[in-house]
Amino acid sequence: MKSIMTIAALTLMTSAFAADIKITSFNFVRSGEPAAELCGEVSNATSTPSYVRVAVDHKTARPAIYNTIAGADGRFCLSVITWRGTAEASVFGESARTQSFVK
Repeated sequence: MKSIMTIAALTLMTSAFAADIKITSFNFVRSGEPAAELCGEVSNATSTPSYVRVAVDHKTARPAIYNTIAGADGRFCLSVITWRGTAEASVFGESARTQSFVK
């Protein structure tokens, strides 16, 4: 019984300090071209640097996968190619996930 309570307490403590990720901007570089810049921020990360996985056009049959590293301040930016204008970012090893549409 003690071990079950200990595991439950550790699980709750771990989830309380889970990382959070948000996409702060996702814009086309030029009108009519598929090149875009995606920027975001990771907060409450359990480790530094944070490794970020970005899936562009993630709801299609062939999403593009990009990997990047968030700096010590938690910010990241990368250039991507998008045909549908959608993206999903997540932090490796965390449950943090966010979606965005190109503006």
